[in-house]
Amino acid sequence: MYKYIRNIGLPALVLTMMGLTSCGDDYQKFKEYPYLTDLESVKILNGGIGGNTVFEGRIDRENKMIDFSRMDQETDFSKLQVEAVLSEGAELQESVLDFSMAADEAFKTLTLRVKNHERYTDWFIRVRKRIPVYGADFEKGTTYDYTVGGGNIYPSFGSGLVRWASCDGINVVIPSRNAAYGAQALKVEDLRKGIVNPITLDLTGVTGGTFVYNCSAAVNGHIYLISLSGSHASPFRIYYYETPESPVECVLDVPNMDNFAPDAGARNGDNASFNLDENGDGYAFFGDNAGAKVLRIKVTGYKNFSEPEVFTHGISNLQSWMTIYKVPNSDMYMMGGTYSPVMLVDESVAMQYSMNTSYMPAQSIGVRVVEFNSERYLIMVNIARSTAVVPTLYVFNITKGGDAIKGALEFFDQGANHAPDFSFTLGGSNYSAPGADTGYRIIKDSQGKDETLILFAGRADSGFVLCEFPIKKEVDD
Repeated sequence: MYKYIRNIGLPALVLTMMGLTSCGDDYQKFKEYPYLTDLESVKILNGGIGGNTVFEGRIDRENKMIDFSRMDQETDFSKLQVEAVLSEGAELQESVLDFSMAADEAFKTLTLRVKNHERYTDWFIRVRKRIPVYGADFEKGTTYDYTVGGGNIYPSFGSGLVRWASCDGINVVIPSRNAAYGAQALKVEDLRKGIVNPITLDLTGVTGGTFVYNCSAAVNGHIYLISLSGSHASPFRIYYYETPESPVECVLDVPNMDNFAPDAGARNGDNASFNLDENGDGYAFFGDNAGAKVLRIKVTGYKNFSEPEVFTHGISNLQSWMTIYKVPNSDMYMMGGTYSPVMLVDESVAMQYSMNTSYMPAQSIGVRVVEFNSERYLIMVNIARSTAVVPTLYVFNITKGGDAIKGALEFFDQGANHAPDFSFTLGGSNYSAPGADTGYRIIKDSQGKDETLILFAGRADSGFVLCEFPIKKEVDD
């Protein structure tokens, strides 16, 4: 029986195997390609303003992601019509998708399902909203570094010879106690081109005082040198230069402080904070060496100094190095001192708000508010009168919290993120007389819009740095 089955069965078996092979090929095709769910291309048909712009999707097959160029905020994101080229017989489970987003959301991701009978493939489909970008792009900055930290400290710094360099983004002013250098100005436009061309300021008739000049101030292209008055009987003088090349003018001559501001502190000229508008009108503030009093002088037309007033402010720990700088579009001022908190004060140096000392950089002066490209920043440099800190320029974003500066500072204080948007280490060790200051300039384009932000920080024995940043620009990635 076995032989029979074998003899008789062999041809049948061959035929059967042939049949199975043929059916197997057909089965394999059926197994590999039934009801395909491939996605060849995808579009959104009704994006943009008016709902009449077609957006082609970019397909990332490895990550199953479909992306589109950003759509205008005015797009009706609640009912975007999706069209796709699919495998034969396949269809989208949904062709109208709701991508509604909150005002501050930049994108939303949903699932796009491609079905063919009982089979399906899911894709991620992401729609992004065009949200205007503001402020400075701190990741694309350029630095012009003349600091000890960068190994290229400007030569006249060191040994405490430059106590109060300044900059308005037009000129860097470096008053050295070393007569070999004198008082110099560097044009920022030269430095941006890599050119170091110091201009020695005219010192004809600059005399008197404990030091004939100690502080500087740069304002709208104009320059000031301020003497150091070691006592009421020591002359307090302010010298003025319309440009770095101009002859010097003595615009305030106080031989004895008793005849000008008898209530002023014993020593003035260790610091200087000039707050003048484009017409040269405003106030100049000078904190006394003891850190107990502030002398405020009214300035008009850059050269007229009058109406001195002295304020005994009651703020502790200011010491000899302090600044008071006006907040743009406000009647408030930012104040910083050697060991004091960062403070908001009025024009009479009365405190309006004191910032949290647990996270703000210690020993910060040169505190300013900068408004650039619809964002608001708080800048400062810590002076490092002790080893607890290293001289560093900081930039914090305080855009949120409303238009009023006090509300913005409170909002920042109460927030969870206190990290700076930018910082730059000037380097240098602690120093007993660490005069330091900041400055800035906003360069505008031909349409009058903010284009470039220039920041300055300088500190005794550390040197100075200029940092330049462009505006943020939208990147359609």
